[in-house]
Amino acid sequence: MSEVKFDLAQLDLTAKSNEGEWLELEHPVTGEPLGIKIKLAGVDSDIYKKQLRKLQDRRLRKGLRTITAEEFEEEQLQLLVACTLDWKGMVYEGKELEPTRENIRMVYEKFSWIREQVDNFIGDRRNFLKS
Repeated sequence: MSEVKFDLAQLDLTAKSNEGEWLELEHPVTGEPLGIKIKLAGVDSDIYKKQLRKLQDRRLRKGLRTITAEEFEEEQLQLLVACTLDWKGMVYEGKELEPTRENIRMVYEKFSWIREQVDNFIGDRRNFLKS
């Protein structure tokens, strides 16, 4: 009798990362759920890889061997914005925000704790292996 082999298709992280998963934001101090959800593509998604290559190509064209901390932060922000597929319940100054690129960027620039939760979620492959 042959031994049952593990099917790697169960770990197709690209497909699952492309579909995206929902992150529920937590209060930065208490950890309580806020009822705000952000749908994110993961680091194995085509979106993430395409944006990363775009940033790397820009550096290569400019002949940049090193980048400043400010440039690195900007590149990370661009990756997070690109990987944000949708959101629900995002209210700012009494108005519900549509998930436009401009609004996504504004929220991530203004609220570093949101940017941190998004970055951690995108980079954690376990989030994209949910059944």
